[in-house]
Amino acid sequence: MAKKNELAVLDTFKLATPFDGLTAEEIEEMQDELKYLDEGSGIECRTVKMPSGGALAFEITDEDDEVEYVKELQGVVVFTHAVNAYWANSLGDGKNQPPTCSSMDGKTGINTETGECVDCDTCLLNKFRIDEKGVKKKACKNMRRLYLILDGDPNFYRLTAPPTSIKDVNDFLKRITMKPPQQIGTVVSVKLEKKSNDNGVEYAKIVMKKVGALSPQAKSMASEMRKQIAAKFHELAITQAEYNAPQQNPIDVTVDDEDVFPAPADATPPAPEFEEAPPLPDDGQAPFA
Repeated sequence: MAKKNELAVLDTFKLATPFDGLTAEEIEEMQDELKYLDEGSGIECRTVKMPSGGALAFEITDEDDEVEYVKELQGVVVFTHAVNAYWANSLGDGKNQPPTCSSMDGKTGINTETGECVDCDTCLLNKFRIDEKGVKKKACKNMRRLYLILDGDPNFYRLTAPPTSIKDVNDFLKRITMKPPQQIGTVVSVKLEKKSNDNGVEYAKIVMKKVGALSPQAKSMASEMRKQIAAKFHELAITQAEYNAPQQNPIDVTVDDEDVFPAPADATPPAPEFEEAPPLPDDGQAPFA
């Protein structure tokens, strides 16, 4: 029996692999066939997409491009990292184009056209501005990728928390990381709730809660899965589909007044001055942003 404020161990939560249910001969045959295929890059995972407007169901696309609508995800966040993206062109134009500048750790941005680097902390595109209507906005979109494993499912799932959810998601992940069973050993529930900004525009916001704890054996397996993603997460490029929130602007966020400055007369963010930056650390451990 779990103590007060201690998560109950969910012995029924099963971490699955592609080999589950196969005989030794079938596994050997599969491995033999795989070695003759071209090795893929990046991480194979299913995309969990945020809905448009105030809808309250995630959109999950499988390997056959079939879409399933799910109101709740229960699983383990095996890896997470910040991402920033800036599109020089307007969003919502129907083109799934890559961002003009993007960052895979929320700290160093890379110009996708020139390969030059910029410090996200000092970049003017990553500062809040007050537009001509008095609304606080920033040109750069700050997001967080969550890689989840679900009960009895061998697939990785990737959910990207948009700017309207990132503060609450960051706070939740920090809380569960600071004490046992920590992030890698905690089963969480991920749902959506309807919110609206000051202009009455509705949007969906991510809500996360603790459900239980993994068994020691399952936690060990989750740690190994984390290493797989940590080694390759930087290979998954950012696309416009990841930021599916043009209806959510103006961004409804809480910011300190000193972090906001008036927009210039033409309300156009200045272009960043790029400079060479040191390479990202190769340990795969992306910090919280």
